[in-house]
Amino acid sequence: MKPIGKIRRSQVLTGNGPGAIIDFRGEDGAPISVVAAGLEAWDQLSIKKGLLNDQRIHHEPLQARLQVNGFRLPPVGDEKVGKDKRPRLVPSYRFPDWHVCPKCNLLQRSRFWGAEIGKPELWCPTCSSGRGRRIKKVYAVPVRFVVTCPAGHLQDFPWMSWPRHSESCSRKKALKLIGDGAGLKGLRVHCTECKSERDLDGALSPSAHANLRCDGKSPWLKLPATGCNHQPVAIQRGASNAYFPVIASALDVPPFGGSFRDMLEDFWPDLVALDDRSQLPDYVRKRIHPNWPDPDVTSEELTSRIMTLLKMLDEKTGDLRPNEHLMLCSGGPDNEAFAEFQVRPQLLPHEMKGLLDHVVSVERLREVRALQGFTRLSPVEAGDSSSFIAPLSEKKLNWLPAIEVRGEGIFISFDEPQVIEWENRPEVIARAADAHSAAERSWKEHNSEERPFPLTISARFLLVHTTAHALAERLSLDSGYSTASIRERLYVSPGPGGMCGFLLYTSAPDSDGTLGGLSRKGRTSELGPILLAALRDLEWCSSDPLCSSGILSLSEGSGSAACHCCTFIPETSCEHFNRHLDRGMLVGKPDQPEIGFFRALLEGKI
Repeated sequence: MKPIGKIRRSQVLTGNGPGAIIDFRGEDGAPISVVAAGLEAWDQLSIKKGLLNDQRIHHEPLQARLQVNGFRLPPVGDEKVGKDKRPRLVPSYRFPDWHVCPKCNLLQRSRFWGAEIGKPELWCPTCSSGRGRRIKKVYAVPVRFVVTCPAGHLQDFPWMSWPRHSESCSRKKALKLIGDGAGLKGLRVHCTECKSERDLDGALSPSAHANLRCDGKSPWLKLPATGCNHQPVAIQRGASNAYFPVIASALDVPPFGGSFRDMLEDFWPDLVALDDRSQLPDYVRKRIHPNWPDPDVTSEELTSRIMTLLKMLDEKTGDLRPNEHLMLCSGGPDNEAFAEFQVRPQLLPHEMKGLLDHVVSVERLREVRALQGFTRLSPVEAGDSSSFIAPLSEKKLNWLPAIEVRGEGIFISFDEPQVIEWENRPEVIARAADAHSAAERSWKEHNSEERPFPLTISARFLLVHTTAHALAERLSLDSGYSTASIRERLYVSPGPGGMCGFLLYTSAPDSDGTLGGLSRKGRTSELGPILLAALRDLEWCSSDPLCSSGILSLSEGSGSAACHCCTFIPETSCEHFNRHLDRGMLVGKPDQPEIGFFRALLEGKI
């Protein structure tokens, strides 16, 4: 297989994973469009299959949640074959199959174009000139449109049936795609046999393909067409809604990832294989305790700590964030070293007392991001385990693709009594209810009625999410990182004792991570002025009064005060694709200042 281009390892997780359509430039700039192949094809190009592969990583709690035994890094570098070596490649297949000649406008499938064995470039034999190596090729261009459905299937646009052919037309001769004007109306599909033609105006409208059926094709898996009951729609090949990765991530926090777990490495396979946990005390007493390096630790203490680890793995569908939140607030056990989790609690800034509860500089963290699947047309909400998520492999494997990143950040949690008092105000309850109803309506417009909306858009959620965005925007000015480099991780759960905080962090896929510029801003002397400036920025938006009145968000029906000028950050940095934001919940509105959680601070009453 010939390499056709390069992508970064992290791009496989963010938009170029199995099932994604990727554009490359081949020989002499020839355009090449492919769909990234499924996970079975990764093994076909590897000597060491599955989790025997050298490029693998582990995160045991996340593995238990996703019900896999480990993760594979996207292939990078060379793999040794005896004394030789060969490049590791991410396999792909040509898609779409239809191409057009930019010179003669001929439109036909890939098998009718000129090609060389082992090379992916296609050219037009009619328009190319010269002989042998001196031939000047006119390369065919992949068509702009493809057809997909909510289940993630892909197929070619119905080019042959698009023109309204005459009854006598055999439809066996080539088509032409002629452009003689602006927009889709200026593009015409012309039949060279019956001379009928039709422009592409309205080709992306769902009503234009009411009679088209989804064939249930998954070209990235090379599976036979299965048929599908969903209504297919046409989209542009490079459209932003052609691929939404579904990513599960977790931080490496205690009790896993520390020196205690490392010392259990030789015994760990036996421990997780125990069918009867009542046998654990005997196993520890006979096998582990006699070899334990610390003689002051009793067998009972070892058993208790090991049981804590095993119980975490038992919760295969449990949420990992409560434990992360607990460790970020507490810092983890004092008597154990954690190489991948180093935090430094800070004193609360004077002006934020009574509003915030914890401020923590995260000096070092490790995050594992695993790709579970993907969707097309609309992204999934966090926590949605819908069957609409398209698969990465033909059958369920015991591994998933993932990357690990290391970095640093700032963790902030809000003062719980103050949050509870604020979120129980009638006007705050009403505004949060409107935001939830709007989000639920939008969800039902893009999904079937059988799929319940997986989130609760509460006042607490809007407070945490919008504050995270506001602080990320301001930190990008003061820390040296762009907003695209700062990611959010939200910790929200309802009721007394629930989570109410967020982590802003930056990370890099190398062993050193980042250089401390972000965690330094979490220090008491620096965070207070930065957060106050971030809130001041939200008091007025350059799109006001349209933004504050909610007019700019009417397309979502939410009426929330949020737009690109004030609260939106790059979608790769946001867990919810810039949805469910409302700066009114932080600073209030001109006609409702009391709904702002930070209103008293901004008015100097704190």
